[in-house]
Amino acid sequence: MTELTCMCENKFSADIPDVFDAGENPDVIKDILSGTFLNATCPACGKLLKPELDVQINGIARGTDIRLIPELERMSFLKKLKDKPSSRERVVIGYPELMEKTRILQDGLDDQVVEYLKYLVLSKVLEKTSDAAETDASIAYSEKKGDEIILHIIGLKADEVGIFKVPMEWYKQAETEIESRIVEEPFNEFLVPPYVSLNRLYTWEEDEEA
Repeated sequence: MTELTCMCENKFSADIPDVFDAGENPDVIKDILSGTFLNATCPACGKLLKPELDVQINGIARGTDIRLIPELERMSFLKKLKDKPSSRERVVIGYPELMEKTRILQDGLDDQVVEYLKYLVLSKVLEKTSDAAETDASIAYSEKKGDEIILHIIGLKADEVGIFKVPMEWYKQAETEIESRIVEEPFNEFLVPPYVSLNRLYTWEEDEEA
């Protein structure tokens, strides 16, 4: 049982396990992608709570397991994180990363290749932005549609989401480059398991600036 506290200050226990098996229970995947994973309702006021908890989700896709770390624990977790180059385990920090990683793996894509492409695309987009130094832009995987990978770019313009379509030919080319590029900077800072995420690179940059 997990102890939760509602905004109404009511404390209650919710039946949320520490480990989920998506292979045995496919509804886990549906809950993650719909945003209902880990949700609990306060018995006192009826408010729906969406807690972020440290949980393990096994069998997301292709034998890959995911550990979800709460966003509030990002910096403390990263400071003690040890890379495991051959690990099939993946770490995600915060619910948005969990949803994105699940979509990538469920679409049959290699998350290292996708993160590599995200870096290349965002770098090119920012090169063409006059005020790139002041732009707090981010990029996220949306879906695989036909022969294209759809990426969303957030933050270039207020209240707008940019859409960038990556041909699968680019993805296949990137697959051939990963092995040699992963040992180079900056790719060795965000492509090495278990935390394979472009957010890792920008997190350290922000921490150094603080």
